[in-house]
Amino acid sequence: MKILTILTGIRFPVLMRLIFRNGFTPFPVYILRFLVLFQNSLISSVLTLAERKNYAKAARETKISEPPVFIIGHWRTGSTLLHQLINLDPQFTAPTMVQTVIPDHLLFSTKYYVPIMKLIMPKKRPMDNVALSPSEPQEEEFALVRMGSESPIEKLIFPSGSKFFLDGYDQYIPAGKELEVWKKNLVTFYQKLTLLTGKRIVSKNPCHTMRIPLLAEMFPGARFIHIYRDPFFVVPSTIRMWNIVARENKLKRGWKAPTAGDISSVLGSFLEYVSKERWKLDRQQFTEVSFEDLEKDPLKEVKRIYAELGLRFTDSFKSEATRFLAATKDYKKNTYHLSGEEKEIIRSNPALHIF
Repeated sequence: MKILTILTGIRFPVLMRLIFRNGFTPFPVYILRFLVLFQNSLISSVLTLAERKNYAKAARETKISEPPVFIIGHWRTGSTLLHQLINLDPQFTAPTMVQTVIPDHLLFSTKYYVPIMKLIMPKKRPMDNVALSPSEPQEEEFALVRMGSESPIEKLIFPSGSKFFLDGYDQYIPAGKELEVWKKNLVTFYQKLTLLTGKRIVSKNPCHTMRIPLLAEMFPGARFIHIYRDPFFVVPSTIRMWNIVARENKLKRGWKAPTAGDISSVLGSFLEYVSKERWKLDRQQFTEVSFEDLEKDPLKEVKRIYAELGLRFTDSFKSEATRFLAATKDYKKNTYHLSGEEKEIIRSNPALHIF
């Protein structure tokens, strides 16, 4: 059984709230998974108390002086590569894997968790063989889930079986009091990262694609980089990803495997939303890039992105990025086969005609 899951690192009260709200299936695999999470949540709760005693005031008083840079776009569009590249720039910091696993006590516990995670983590992501380590950049949606924020990821862990878990686009932004909890958790997480590094944050989170106005309001002057990719790759790759993630994380029966139509619908909605919201931002707040162009000439595209967003592109960053690209040049992407019917489903979505 996989030990490191989406809910690993969650505090006991948050875990219980999720269980009471969603229920879980008393099958052996889910019971064992719950017991591991239960034990881990008690440890996490104690460590959170230690962090609050030692670091709460300093974190609370930390100012996020520079607005974050948000990498947005649908899953499997190449956002991880872009995140890895920009994180090499010494002026930026990105949330790391270990920080998103223990967001409530990362200031106190990171030095203890890194060696443990090195032992239990797989060396590569199961869906695409991208390298994994505690220090690799990670999307903060997982930190928000563990901190108790409402997220569509909750419906993956606790599937209903009636429809694809990302159906219904109001779920990306909570309502009422839950929205205030969500905002507070995100700011708190960013304050901790800023306290640790003093650097500007570069975030990668596909869910943020549907939160552009909210993030622009919360962080005036924030930059947005939208990355997109050929849907004939994105659709089957996303289907594979969600099936793997659900298999390793769900606590209930009822997972509905996504279809090409499900993924095409969500992808189209993301693209339509970005197309509408981008014009509400100032000129230097938004740019976009296709994965195909980024893959062909990464440094050229990153330099263009920096210029359009008014960011400083330095020789030291160029050197680090060049070394990284040389080290990863032999990476082999997965290949996928779509049936004729699936291709037609993708072609029939008008939002995907830009490809």
